[in-house]
Amino acid sequence: MELTRPIIADTDYLSDFLAGTTPAKKTTFKLIKEEMFVITTTITVSELYYGKYRRKWQERRSKILEELIISLTVLPFTIEHAKEYGKIRASLVDNGMDIGFADTAIASIAIIEDLPLLTANVDHFNRVDGLKIRIYK
Repeated sequence: MELTRPIIADTDYLSDFLAGTTPAKKTTFKLIKEEMFVITTTITVSELYYGKYRRKWQERRSKILEELIISLTVLPFTIEHAKEYGKIRASLVDNGMDIGFADTAIASIAIIEDLPLLTANVDHFNRVDGLKIRIYK
């Protein structure tokens, strides 16, 4: 079986994957059966490193994070994504539904790349028009 379809993983999924939670494990197996593979964004990688330093992870857990990041395709935040980010964020703020920089940036990458976003953060991401969401919890 060849994994042929990418899905962008949000920070909550990758954090749960690193922690070995049951929902993340089950979702990983489902994705493999559907021939999907997980990729992520530089924004998510930034959030993972923030969590590592904020919680002062031990060497073993830090090494697992490094191995995970190296194993993934990581999409950069480009000027095209930044333009989409500006459009999305302005609309959300104008409508009193701001979701912050990181989630808006992740959503903009998913929209421009026309890829689904794997997340449990339905409250935030449901606010973004045109975003394809896959819920894992």
